[in-house]
Order: sequence, then structure tokens, then C-alpha cells
Amino acid sequence: MKQLPYETIICVDLRPFNPSKLDFGVGDYMDKLAFKPDILVFLNFFVDFVHRHEEVDETAFSRMTIGQRGTPAPHAWTKRDLAGLIACLKDAGVRSFLGLLSSTSSDIWKGVNIDWEFNEILQTKRGNQRVWGSAINPLKRFTDGSYYEDIFARDLLKVLQDFQFDGYVAGDGMLGLRGPHETLLDTDFSEDMTDQFASFHEMKLPEFEDYDARADYIVENYFAEWVQFYVHRWGQHVEKLTGLLKPNGKSLMAIDAWSRNPEELITAFGIDYRVLHQRGLEAVFVQARETNKWRKHREGEYVKEENSVYGFLTHKAYEPGIRYYWAEATINLPEFWNSVLDLPHVLERETYGYLWSMNWRNGEFSRAIDGICVIWGNDLTEEQWRWLVQRWSMAYSQIAEFQSPAGLTLLWSELGIKELNAENKRYGQRFAKLLNLGLCIQSSVHADELHGEGEQGWGSAYPEQHLLTFDQTLLQRLPSLAHRVFLILEDYIQFKGVRYSWQEGIELMKHTSGIRTSRGRVLGFQNRAGALVLSLENQENLFYEQVKLSVPFHIDDVKVLPPREWFAIPESTEGNVTQISVAPDASTQVIVHRSKLI
Repeated sequence: MKQLPYETIICVDLRPFNPSKLDFGVGDYMDKLAFKPDILVFLNFFVDFVHRHEEVDETAFSRMTIGQRGTPAPHAWTKRDLAGLIACLKDAGVRSFLGLLSSTSSDIWKGVNIDWEFNEILQTKRGNQRVWGSAINPLKRFTDGSYYEDIFARDLLKVLQDFQFDGYVAGDGMLGLRGPHETLLDTDFSEDMTDQFASFHEMKLPEFEDYDARADYIVENYFAEWVQFYVHRWGQHVEKLTGLLKPNGKSLMAIDAWSRNPEELITAFGIDYRVLHQRGLEAVFVQARETNKWRKHREGEYVKEENSVYGFLTHKAYEPGIRYYWAEATINLPEFWNSVLDLPHVLERETYGYLWSMNWRNGEFSRAIDGICVIWGNDLTEEQWRWLVQRWSMAYSQIAEFQSPAGLTLLWSELGIKELNAENKRYGQRFAKLLNLGLCIQSSVHADELHGEGEQGWGSAYPEQHLLTFDQTLLQRLPSLAHRVFLILEDYIQFKGVRYSWQEGIELMKHTSGIRTSRGRVLGFQNRAGALVLSLENQENLFYEQVKLSVPFHIDDVKVLPPREWFAIPESTEGNVTQISVAPDASTQVIVHRSKLI
């Protein structure tokens, strides 16, 4: 079985495997996939497994552990079975990681929970209530004053060594408190966490018996300090983990804190990937999942595709040392969604929207996404796996021919990172608005990359490429590029010192980039042959649309990528304009070749 030419990680529980077989069902699972993944993450475990483990023996796993959040499973499993499965995966060339979730009870099957008696470690929110799944807060202390994370790190290392896991994935709530709706405005204001907060800042807080009064006081008077405290504590937490894991050859990865971009991540959850990378965090699974987080859970605008494009572009700009994987939503049995079956058109347009995202650093463009993480890989059919691989491979084969951005490039600074308040979400919202108004933006560059030689290098490498920014100080910091930068502010758009209304500014930006569609969104790039490779999106529209596409050159030929080769409107190309059919709420990918005669 061969690996794909791009990195793949699959999150599973134990249900796809069979402890009664010599290879524990590994061969059957690989046959179903028809490819060999790089990593399997067993994301079906909870912290009780770590703390109650003594040795690899015949101890049986509970229902809560075998199947995701208590999902009924066809086989019983023991610790020895799990060790055997990991050994077989290692023989097959697949790395295994232990994934842990912060929940202690199942939200689906009543009476299914883990054996947990330390209520003082549970996360709390306003109203002094527990959060979803009675999740723990890994940063808390026991009643005797000792830190939970110290015991957790010690016990975690033993489990990883005894079962020969290659590393640990911090799942939901284990690196960034349990959300997504509860943020640092809402949680965790328990006496323990506020005492830690006061100690960190060397301050004395008034005494509050009422939980919400305590929360209100901190939010209204010390919210920036509250955020800084959590950034510090999560940094400490990662440092304690990697201090034990790294010397023993174990890796640390994490599922992201609830789909936010790097600016919002810090303010909403105290998660700063630069700080965490410096402490040893290697990779993050970014939950860019409009298919379930918007279409199923209705979490908020931040989970829609246009916001996630901004997230990938800015994550890689802010901390390029971390490997970012697209945590693709496929099927989740206990949450009752199946994106491949029910929303394949949305999943497909997300594929091109994310995997074609590019970031400039060290004098060249490279992909903003380092690979794909499937959540989950338990219940997909062979046909559904083939469908996924076909889309991934098509997207990767095209972006491998990347030459330069199409449209405009986001010139990003850390302006929003420094704003420790919820208002910094306006930058991601502003970017999303630009995409929804039809601007082609799928590349980014950190402003620091363009200082000195970088400024000259960009100017010579891409003399026609225009940029956009939300930070007006960059016009002074990068004087040689200022004439190519659109400044996007709340009330107006500025270009070459002239202020325009948003409507006028958007038209000017489209005219400057040369790419325009009659409706919907457009993403893409220019390949090495000089053709434009574009994804035309008909998002949130219930009807087929015949989209008119204008490009900045005379068109020679238009090719539509499979499986919609016949969606190019016959005899519609004239000069620099062509027409493409796009299905409801879906996308069509086209390669537009330039004429060699003009």
C-alpha cells in the first residue's frame, strides 16, 4: 500500500479494527482506504485512561473509550489488544498517536461516562456551571494546591511509552479551554483560576462570593491581563508536556482551539501558537469545517469558508514553524452529520478554497497547509474514500504548478495580535467581506518578510502584484511598495493616497487585478504555463448560475476540471470573457489559457 504524495492524518476510534484477527484488522482498513496514511490518531480516549493505567494487560476498555463518545462497537477491546494494534500499524509503516478529549461524560448516550472523581479540576463557566461534557480544565490545581498538569504529564509519558505511541494529540479542551461558544469572557473564573491570575500579575482582587460578579469584575477591569495570563499558563502547560515528551522521542500536536484565526485565538482562548511553538508544539489540526460547524452546529460566521481561508493565510504568516493540517469534517456518527454524503458540494469547494492557499516567506511562495487530517475516519465507505482522495489529489496536482498569485495578496501584520480585546475579530470579518464581494485573495505575506531585501525581492519577483492590508502604518514602513497597496479600513478604501467608498474601492481593486465574476466568489492562482487556475464558487445559493468570468488577458481556451468537464458554456468565450456553469452552493474549477497570438 502506497502513501499519497501529500501528508494524511486520520482520526479514528477502535471500531474500524478487529482484535480477533492476527493483524487486528489493519490490512482490511488499509484496503478500504486504498492508501497508507502517515498517522492514525486514536481520538477516542479521555484522561481517565492516562491516570488509571498501570500496565499493558487484559484490562477491558469501557464503552466510552472503544467507540467515539460511547458509540456502540462490534468488538470488546483490552489494553493488550490496543498494544497489538499499534504494533501492527508500526509494521505497516503508520505512526500512531494518542488523542485525548477533555470531556468526562457522553452527551449522546445517557449513563455513559468515564470514572472521574476530581470535581475541582472540572472547567466552569458563568453561573458557576460545568461546560459541555463536564470537561476538565487542565490548568487547574487539586484542593491540596498541586497542579493537575504535573501529574498528567507524568502519567501521559508512561502511557505513550507502554503502548509505543509516537506522540500525543491534545484534543478538544486539552489545549485551549472547552468552547466553542464559551470564551475567556465566560470561562474559567473559578477561585482557583482567579487566584492563579492574581498571583501571576502580583495583584490583589476583591473577594467575591458570586461567580458572575467575579467574572464581571475581571472582564470589565482586567481583560487584557486575563488574556495574558492564559497565554502564559498554556505556554507553561506545553512546556511541562514537552519537557517530558521530547527527550523520550514523543511528539506533541493539537486540535485547534475552535476554528479561530491567530488574532481571535489569543483573545478568545489565550492560545498563542508562536508561544506554544517555542515551547515545543509541532503541529495543529485547524478545524476549517463549514460543513459541520456551520451547517450542523451553527457556531458562528467564523467557521464559514471565507473566514477559514483568512485563518490559514494568517496562521502560516504568524507562526510558519508549526505544521498546519486541514481538519476536514467527513462523518461523525454520534453528532449525526455526514459531509461526504449530505454536503459533498460544500466539502469540494472547501477543498480548493483551503488547499490552494499560499504564503510568501523566505523569498518564495509555499502552501499555507501542510496536509490533511480527516475527522473522522471510522464510518466512511470505500466509495466515499475514493471520492475524497480524488478531490485532494486534483487540488494538490494543480497547486504543484503554482507560479504566482491570482488577484491580490493579503499583506498581513500583527496589528490584531497586539489588540487584546474582542474587537480584533474585525480583521477576519473584513477579509471575509472582501471575498464575498468577489475579490480573488488566496495568498498572504507577513509585513516583516518585506522589510529590507524582502521588500526589493517581492518588488522584482512580482512587479504587477497588488496587495491589500488593514494596517495603515505599513504604507510608511514599506515605501517602495505603497503604490501597490490597497488600505482597507472600516469606512473607506485608500489607494495611492486617494480615499474611495467601499463600492468604488472594490471596483478599482477588481479592475486592477483583472479578475471579475458576475456573481459568487473566485479563488485561484497562475500556473507555470501562464494559465489562470480558478475555483468559481456559488456559495449559499440554491440555484445553478451561469457565471461570467473576466480575466486580464485574451482567452485561448477554457478547460473545466473533472468531474464537471462539460460545465464550460459552449461558444461563450469572447476576448477576455467566458461563461461557466456553477452548481448550487458548489464550485467549478477552471483552467483559463491565455492566447499566444496577442
